[in-house]
Amino acid sequence: MGNQAVKIAQLWELAEGLWEAGDLDSAAGIYLDRLAAFVNVSRQKAVNTMVYTALWGAKGTVVPKGHLTRLASGERFRLAGAVAIGTDALLGFSFKVVEVLVGAAYSFQLDTAILSYTAVDGDTQESIQTALCSHIDDTRLHIEDKGAAGVTIRSIEGIVPFALSFGDPKMELLSLGAFGVYEAETPGPLFAPAGALTKILANVPGLDGVVNYASGITGRAAESDAELRVNLESRQKQAGGNETAIENELRKLAGVGYAKVYSNRAIVEYQGRPPKSYEAIVIGGIDHEIARTIFAVGPAGIRAFGNTVMTILDDEGFPWEIGFSRPTNRYIWVKIGVSRTNEEPFPVSAAEQIKENIEAWGAKNQSVGADFIRQRINVPLFQAPGIAYADIRAAVTSDLTPPDESEYAENNIPIGEREIALIDRSRIEVREL
Repeated sequence: MGNQAVKIAQLWELAEGLWEAGDLDSAAGIYLDRLAAFVNVSRQKAVNTMVYTALWGAKGTVVPKGHLTRLASGERFRLAGAVAIGTDALLGFSFKVVEVLVGAAYSFQLDTAILSYTAVDGDTQESIQTALCSHIDDTRLHIEDKGAAGVTIRSIEGIVPFALSFGDPKMELLSLGAFGVYEAETPGPLFAPAGALTKILANVPGLDGVVNYASGITGRAAESDAELRVNLESRQKQAGGNETAIENELRKLAGVGYAKVYSNRAIVEYQGRPPKSYEAIVIGGIDHEIARTIFAVGPAGIRAFGNTVMTILDDEGFPWEIGFSRPTNRYIWVKIGVSRTNEEPFPVSAAEQIKENIEAWGAKNQSVGADFIRQRINVPLFQAPGIAYADIRAAVTSDLTPPDESEYAENNIPIGEREIALIDRSRIEVREL
C-alpha cells in the first residue's frame, strides 16, 4: 500500500504541475510565454539604453562600430554602427571666416535653407560670421559665437540630424559633430542624462570628442511574469490594424521607449488631427523604421498623420507619405527656496543633491502627456537631509530661453498629449530662505 500511495502522490503532483503550467495565474517562464502566444502576444525583451550623440572630429574620420565610451558612473556604451564623419548627418559643426573680401558673398546651406551674406566696407572676419548666423531662424539650433576662434552651431534637442553644404573657400570648416548612436553594454533601465556620455575609452585618430545633447532613451529589463500577466489583456489585439496593434508593433522596434496611437474617426478635425486619420506618438527609434512599421500594420485607406513625415515605397515601388509625431519638448524651470531644520545637518552639497534627485524623478515620472504636478517633486526634494520647509515655483518654456521672473508660479503645468515635460538640473535653482 505504501508504494502505491507514493506512486499516486507522484502522479497527482505531476498532474497538478501540468494544470498550473496551463493556468494563466500560476504559469511561469516559458509556460507563460506559450499561453501568451495563444493570443498572439510575446514577452517584451530586455532593451539596452540608447544615446544619440555628436562625434566631433575632422571630416573623413571613421569611427568603427563598437567604439567605447562610458558615463562618469562607469557604465560602458558601444557605438551601434560605424560613423564616417561627414556633412550629411550632423548634430553640430564649427567654422570661421579666414578671408575678408568686400562685395563678396559668403554662404553655406543647412538642410534646405541657404544662408548668405555679402561683405561691406568695415566688415571683419568676426562681423561676417555674426551676420551669417543672424539669418538662422531655426529654433532647434544653438549658436555659440567665439569671435576669432570661430562659430559653433549645434542641435539643441540632439536627436534629429541635419545636413550641411559647405564649400566656400573664404571660410574654413573647423570641426564636425556627426550623428551616432551608442548602446549600453548591458540591457536595463540605465539613465543617461544629457551631457553625461563624454568619456572616450578608445582613441581614434581624428576624433576629438563625443557628447550627447539629449538624454538617452532609457532601456528596460525583460518583462517579468507578473508584468506579462497584467499587460496580457491590453496587448491581445495584434491581428487587426487598430490602435493597440500599431502600438504593439512600434514598441518592438529597437530604441522605442514610448508609443501611443490616437485616432480621429470623425469627418471633422479633432484635437488637431484631420478627419479619418490616426497619429502615432513615438519616443526613440529610427524614423524610417517607425514609418515602415506604421505602413505595414496600419489600416488601409486611412491617413497616418504627424509632425514627422517619411516617404515609404511599397512592394511595387510606389511612394506613400507616412506621418507620425515626435513629442514636443516643454522645458520645466524650477525655483526652490528651502529653510533648514534644527534636527538634521544641512550638508554643503544639499542643493546639488536636491537637483540630482528631482532630475532623476523627472526622468522616471514625466512621460508623454503627463502634467507637471508641482507638489509631487516634494518627494525627491525632501530626500535630501536638513530641510524643514520648501517653497516651490515653476515655469515652462518651449525652448531653452530662461523665463521671466514673473512667469514662475505655484501652479501645476498642463502638458498636451503630444508634449513631454523635460526636467534638468541646469534649470533648477535652489536657495536658502
